[in-house]
Amino acid sequence: MDDMKQYKGSTKKEVLQKHGLSIAYDGDLDAGKPHGKGKAYFKDGRIYDGEWKDGKFEGHGLLYYGNLTLWYEGEWKNGKREGFGKSYYEDGTLAFEGQWKDGKPVK
Repeated sequence: MDDMKQYKGSTKKEVLQKHGLSIAYDGDLDAGKPHGKGKAYFKDGRIYDGEWKDGKFEGHGLLYYGNLTLWYEGEWKNGKREGFGKSYYEDGTLAFEGQWKDGKPVK
């Protein structure tokens, strides 16, 4: 997966920067925003692979750390973790599994 960090997308740089992506996005667009299924490569090395709505994470998606280990797998709403999901530490060990609300685990 190391080659994923070197990915170069074809979407215009202005669209990516407007939505905070700044490196690359490969996926569906609607009115110039990520919408549908797509993969985003962030400047800090993180990668999001999943569903989008109006330029935000929405539906099921996976977010990876810059070292390409899984950080979060689960549901998103309006760009925040919402519903069932699992978060992981950077070394890959499970940090939390359960319900999320407004981006925070419900304990």
